[in-house]
Amino acid sequence: MYLKLAVRNARRSVMDYLLYMVTMIVLLSIIYISNCIALWGNIQAKFQTASLPLLIVLIMVFLMSYINNFMIKQRAKEFATYLLLGIKKKKLDAMFACEIAVIGLICFAAGILLGILSYDFCFCYLGGLGDEGFSAEIIGKSILYSFGYFCIIELLSMFRMRQTVYKLQISQLMKEQRRNQPLNVRRKTFWLCLFAVSISASWIMVCGIVFLPDDIGYPFISIISIPIVGCVLAFYKWLYAVLSSIRIKAPASLYEGNRLYWIAEMTSGSKTSAALNSIFSLCLLSAASSFLFGAILLRGDIRVFTETAQKWMAFLQMSICIIFMVIYFSILSLLQIVEWRRQGKDIKVLRYMGKTQNALKRLMRDQILVKLFIPTIMCFVLIFSMAPAVNLRVNRLCSAAMPNLLLKSVGAFTLCFIVLYLCYFYITYFMSRRYIKGLESNKKLEP
Repeated sequence: MYLKLAVRNARRSVMDYLLYMVTMIVLLSIIYISNCIALWGNIQAKFQTASLPLLIVLIMVFLMSYINNFMIKQRAKEFATYLLLGIKKKKLDAMFACEIAVIGLICFAAGILLGILSYDFCFCYLGGLGDEGFSAEIIGKSILYSFGYFCIIELLSMFRMRQTVYKLQISQLMKEQRRNQPLNVRRKTFWLCLFAVSISASWIMVCGIVFLPDDIGYPFISIISIPIVGCVLAFYKWLYAVLSSIRIKAPASLYEGNRLYWIAEMTSGSKTSAALNSIFSLCLLSAASSFLFGAILLRGDIRVFTETAQKWMAFLQMSICIIFMVIYFSILSLLQIVEWRRQGKDIKVLRYMGKTQNALKRLMRDQILVKLFIPTIMCFVLIFSMAPAVNLRVNRLCSAAMPNLLLKSVGAFTLCFIVLYLCYFYITYFMSRRYIKGLESNKKLEP
């Protein structure tokens, strides 16, 4: 009975699991491809390449645990009803675990299929690994190893989920409280000064890397991340302090249009804090640096490793880029869905104040677009400002046949980001707009 109920719940909650499924399919396909390359590398070049699947497994465990906790909160009242009907927490945990397992198996099949197609196209056709890189033995072992990693991910995430389920209380499930962070305008000048110092130090190191001799300039590569981290953190702290001060002063212009709503959204709620935006921006910077380094290695003009090892290293860097990008968009999209679910009362207030359903949809669309974009501000400012200078150094290392390789790679990364940005925006908007539709349905039922 519980298995049947779990399958039915999985079918009914497919929209809630959409983000979960997209994230898991992409990361499982990367695990499969990395296993294929690892097996091919061990056979052909005798070098060990098992670190990437383990890294993805570790990241997926935490990411899936986070999404599972979101699903528990998303269906809090449903679980409270089950507990009130007398279902024990042990049975509830087993039912939810079975539901996650069913969704997981579907994602595993789709991820393996996507991985096979991607590996065949990218590494056998474009990468030049040849037919020996796509043998039945490698495919079979890769699927087997990927299934083993999948089982590890499912077991560990279910273990963490079980701990969460056993801590659930009916009173907590029936009423979720929204926590707001207090406005903080202190040290606005301090954060602005720290930002100026950090970005100046970053530029000094970039100039040292580009123009100084190798033995003097290259050591800056290992420490340039320190001022960059300070620059990103100081900018978002300063931005939050500026918005908070405007909200406290409450000028008359703030009450025009949706400005008050926007500034309240930017300065309320723990999920929109400056620290979180800084983390997302650094995550995107890590993805960009991995992509640029992998793109340079793929061209093969700069020989850093042996030919086979360099192909693997390029794939490793591209995979790390995809992992960071998926984490960036998945968590940000998830936070937006949670925020709109918690804003049920706010949406009702806006509706009764005269906002039409189309106006609320436009407001939702604009808010999702902005929230997904805010962490990218400092990331792309740093990339677009520093890339031309670093490109001068790369041009001296590459042949004349490949001019401006770094700038072209920056353009490719930007294009990939735009594609993912639009995909996750539509997924998030599609999953969130049901709250407005539900509000409209309730309004029609009122006498």
